[in-house]
Amino acid sequence: MGYMQSCRWNTLKIFIFESQNPFTPGLHDRCRSLPTFKSIHNRLPTKMKLFPNLLLLVYLGYAVGVSAQTSFREGFEKAAPIPLASPLSLEEKVKIHQDFLDKSIRAGDTLTQLYGHVYLFTDYVRAAHYTEATAHLLEAESLANASGKPGWQGWIAHRRGILNLRLDDKREAIVQYERAVALCRAGGDSLCVAESLEQIATMYSVLDDFEEAYRYFKVAIPMIEKYAKESSVAGTLANFGGLLTRDNRPAEAIPYFERSIAIYQKIGPLLEEMQSWNNLGEAYYEVGNFNKSLKIFNHCVEVNKAHGFIRELVFNYSGLAKLYVAKGDMDNTITYINNYYDLRDSLVGAETHKEIADLEFKYASQQKELELQKSRVALGEAQRKLERGALIFLLVLLLVAFGLWRWRIQARTARREQTLNRENLENLTRILLEKNARLAALEAQDSSASESGVFEENLYDQRILTNEDWDSFKVYFERAYPGYLLRLRTSHPSLSDSEERLFLFIKLNLTTREAAAILGISAESVKKTRQRLRQRLNLAQEAVLEAYVRAF
Repeated sequence: MGYMQSCRWNTLKIFIFESQNPFTPGLHDRCRSLPTFKSIHNRLPTKMKLFPNLLLLVYLGYAVGVSAQTSFREGFEKAAPIPLASPLSLEEKVKIHQDFLDKSIRAGDTLTQLYGHVYLFTDYVRAAHYTEATAHLLEAESLANASGKPGWQGWIAHRRGILNLRLDDKREAIVQYERAVALCRAGGDSLCVAESLEQIATMYSVLDDFEEAYRYFKVAIPMIEKYAKESSVAGTLANFGGLLTRDNRPAEAIPYFERSIAIYQKIGPLLEEMQSWNNLGEAYYEVGNFNKSLKIFNHCVEVNKAHGFIRELVFNYSGLAKLYVAKGDMDNTITYINNYYDLRDSLVGAETHKEIADLEFKYASQQKELELQKSRVALGEAQRKLERGALIFLLVLLLVAFGLWRWRIQARTARREQTLNRENLENLTRILLEKNARLAALEAQDSSASESGVFEENLYDQRILTNEDWDSFKVYFERAYPGYLLRLRTSHPSLSDSEERLFLFIKLNLTTREAAAILGISAESVKKTRQRLRQRLNLAQEAVLEAYVRAF
């Protein structure tokens, strides 16, 4: 190598390998694994050796870019003033991260400023304070865009996808995650690409677009397994298992939940492990292995009780109630349904207290800022009234926004619960059909001595269902159709017990044959009761009765 060429090469080595540039740590090791510039140069045609400097710069530019992106993610984790999963209160976290950001601004360090805004963004997102979270995300986006680095921009785009997801805007979340994929790929951040693809797959799964979900998971899972930490691998496997379960493929989902559990058992955390256990119990329920499902749910209840995982315990009780319905065990069904509602109601109360505490913290923070402003500037009485009015207005806006968000959450929860309740009612009805069909067969033998309809009418009035069956049926019906029985009795107080029961059966779209099977009487007797019910309601035709009941 000539003198000029050797001098330039050594100068670049000193700059790259021996400097403290925060964007090139570890580059020395990376470059040792790459072919040397000398070996490349010697293999070039004579004419191309006229361009050694240009080739060297291109070669080194690629290596520096890969190292810089890797360093960015590592730097974010290492620079954190507190662990990212710290148990500190929101107020404590915000104070520490705000101090970190203030120091970064004073030092003029763009990268750590970006980190600081993302730390605060994460704090506020986890506390559901989305206005503050958005403000810090916009600052981070501005810094990333000004840098011109696609890896930074992609990493921030991934966070915007997280925010959109928290705001229940799944379509926009997909757009941001796809943007993150393109930018992170350009920045050489394979892990960011993998995480964004996995999120897109999960979004499509939630939107019931299973074809797209499978397409993205097929690409994401191998990348997650290659680049991500074991905890992320476990979460991705659990999410894919959830997709298979929702797509009525629970048998295929079981191995993924088991792999997820095995990883969590090795590295933790326990909460995520128990979530995968619950999903595994659901999968075994769906394939009809009730004994295995029961064993898993009981294990979940034991662990979740011991560690205070109340939210997971609510899901466990729901699963057990559904399981016992399928097994025909009405006593345990009612027990776990009551446990479910009691625990869910207590959880809602605890969440409400937490939300109030968060609002009080937010209000206190605003008050401190107001006092600081007053100490700096001598404000007149008019100015103070104006500021108080603005503060109250802001608080009202926050409360309205919170109320709307809470209403959406409650509405979604209510829809899920009503769906579950109606499924439980259907299962109970099926059990009663089977039970009373067997009883009817036995009673038919005993009724052979009587050819008249008197026996059937007496059976209809005196033994339609056992008291226990009827009480259970009313409990399930009321939960599936809240207030329906009260409204019926208020509008039609003259209905007999038998007519009321038939009214409910018609509401559930039971045929005459099915109603007769549950009641243990003949179809002809049911028809007579339908006729009396039409007369009681002043309805001329059978079709009119059906329409009236279902619309009621």
